[in-house]
Amino acid sequence: MILKGLNILTAREFLNLITAVNWGTEKNFTTDGLNLAISSSTQIYGIRNDNGELVAISRVLSDNYLFSTVPEILVHPDYQKKGFGKMLMEEVKKDFSHTAIFFGAQPGNEGFFENLGFQRGMQSFTSNRELPKT
Repeated sequence: MILKGLNILTAREFLNLITAVNWGTEKNFTTDGLNLAISSSTQIYGIRNDNGELVAISRVLSDNYLFSTVPEILVHPDYQKKGFGKMLMEEVKKDFSHTAIFFGAQPGNEGFFENLGFQRGMQSFTSNRELPKT
């Protein structure tokens, strides 16, 4: 079952998924920062396992008219290749297809998004934030 809302996860659960997929360590993030990211989201989708542990999320930022972006799709490595990412992105499409949906794909994952009906768009550019020094 897909959970939906800004209150479906805690900063600790968000951090657990971030570290599980090797996007950083606990030293790189603060509870206050992750709570700000959660509360600044337009929508968050999540999936919990049978033990109630959060194993997958996607987060959306949107103006609800022209533009939506998916900053993260995080699926715990133990739950990848089980359709959870697809389920989350189908919910994003259902709720935000009235806008253009933008997101970045990690190298090698482009086919996943193409199989969901997304098309490659223009090249994007980033300015990576510097992670806090440990």
